[in-house]
Amino acid sequence: MNQSLLVHLRPSLTLMWLLIFAHGAAAILLSLLTLGLGIKSVVTVFLIIGFIFYVRKDAQLLSQNAVVRIELFGKSGCYLTTRSGSRITCQILEDTFVSSYLTVMILKPGTKFLPITVVILPDSVDSEEFRQLRIWLRWRYALNEKKCWIERSLSNNQ
Repeated sequence: MNQSLLVHLRPSLTLMWLLIFAHGAAAILLSLLTLGLGIKSVVTVFLIIGFIFYVRKDAQLLSQNAVVRIELFGKSGCYLTTRSGSRITCQILEDTFVSSYLTVMILKPGTKFLPITVVILPDSVDSEEFRQLRIWLRWRYALNEKKCWIERSLSNNQ
């Protein structure tokens, strides 16, 4: 059974607004702290850099390393295609979050140490692809958890 699922990502207006709100709230809270002006300035610069980075990479998909396509295969494998056209083979990690309103895929690339995070909201993919992705990820976890439970049961009995 060699099935795969292909998911095409598009820019997300919802994620853009969430990032604006979160970074704006952080800036307001920073202004209320009793820190020196120098420290507040440095933190504000990092806040702005982080905002620009995540808007370009995750919300608007303008960065060259922004993920624009995901192909799932096997029990926990996937290929990521970036805007620059590079293809990355990854393993889906157990920390992946799946719900009806948000999916956050935590992926371990085969050649890198740090994981890749892909944030997927309902407006960033076709509704049918989003449904299929959530089902794929949920069933994979259910099968893995059942396999781990069986392995633990067998090892406890020995």
